[in-house]
Amino acid sequence: MLKGFEDAFMDAQARIVSLSLELLNISEIEADKIYIYIYQNDVQKFFNSFFEKDKKIYRLNDWFDDEQINEYFDCGEEDIDNIIDVCDTFDGKCPHEFKLIYNIKTKAFDSNYNYDDIIDDGDKNLVDIYHDWVRECKEGLNK
Repeated sequence: MLKGFEDAFMDAQARIVSLSLELLNISEIEADKIYIYIYQNDVQKFFNSFFEKDKKIYRLNDWFDDEQINEYFDCGEEDIDNIIDVCDTFDGKCPHEFKLIYNIKTKAFDSNYNYDDIIDDGDKNLVDIYHDWVRECKEGLNK
């Protein structure tokens, strides 16, 4: 793996966080945290996110209209392609699943990667997996 991969990989993820921050700024909405879910493999891509404010979870359709959401998804798909390109360029293994959390107030970034193709087992679809993560995060706020 070439030197510089980690920086390029983090920069590529920072783009998708910036996209979420831009969506909030354009809409003049404040949040405490941004949660971003990404899944990609050779045949499909999935991207969605939700937000935390005052210990409550808000999904995209709670705060944004369809046009904003569609544009957000289009740009997010480009950012996923960029992450994949970075991994390919540096011969780095690209995770299939990303769970990214950005704390807007502290600017702390947390990430959880899964390199196993979770869709291969066929137990759940991506929407269910995403909803499970939303539910898990929501339950974590209530502890």
